[in-house]
Amino acid sequence: MKRATAEIAVGPEISVIIPAYNEAQGIMPTLTALGAEPRLQEAEIIVVDDGSTDDTAACVMEFPRVRLVRHSKNNGYGTAIKSGIRASTGQHIAWFDADGQHRVADLIAVLDTLITQRLDYCVGVRDARSHAVRSRRIGKFILKQTVRLAAGQHIADFNSGLRAFRREVIFPYLHLMPKGFGASTTMTLLMIERGYSGADVPIVVHERIGKSSVKQLRDGIRTLMIILRIFLLFKPLVFFGGIGVVLITLGSIYGFAEAISVRQGFPVFAAVIIILGVQAFFFGLLSDQVSQLRRERFE
Repeated sequence: MKRATAEIAVGPEISVIIPAYNEAQGIMPTLTALGAEPRLQEAEIIVVDDGSTDDTAACVMEFPRVRLVRHSKNNGYGTAIKSGIRASTGQHIAWFDADGQHRVADLIAVLDTLITQRLDYCVGVRDARSHAVRSRRIGKFILKQTVRLAAGQHIADFNSGLRAFRREVIFPYLHLMPKGFGASTTMTLLMIERGYSGADVPIVVHERIGKSSVKQLRDGIRTLMIILRIFLLFKPLVFFGGIGVVLITLGSIYGFAEAISVRQGFPVFAAVIIILGVQAFFFGLLSDQVSQLRRERFE
């Protein structure tokens, strides 16, 4: 996709949300770069210190223009994003990382595309030049395929940390945003599922400044939980219905095979498996209706 070339009317209507947890090394160069951008001079910049134990908050206080929101404990990426959005006043809200991975030029390009094309949301898509942690590739591949199945379409970058929304589009769905790193993925799927207009903008991501707070084992478990949450929120019928179909099929095969070979009637155990499958399928139907009502709750 080509980037829009028109100048964006950046002003008080723009809010840039920066979640930060122990980012003392990266937050100062990040805020310095944002402050040096002429088109962001009137923008509202909010840093959410998510319970940092280092000097992140002290570093932010050296920038008078920047608003600081503090959490007394570490609540997670999604909670930090929600706190920043609720504290913001801008009509266009952007997410930006605190660790120096994102370029200000890419933030401008994302906002530019959102505003000039009058879109509901815009996502910065990491290109081939972007830095990537090899040890996370397997988990991300599995999650990517899961998201693709849940969305019913290919998504170029489902969990990019650089994205922007119109305020009235994202605000009604804050109650659905999870506490942790699943926030980006959840909002991507919500925008697609609810039919909002969006676009992808190619961006370059650099290696982060400082040490990542992500742990491999914890991150792997978190990925599995995100996958489960995605299906429970967006495709409960696929999840529970799939389990139901498998149980019904296995129960039927086992039951009829035993009945034919042993000739002592249909096994009770097979009947129980089939009943559980039927219950799972109808639970999926009910969950699908509840999921739909939950997503529409504040629309």
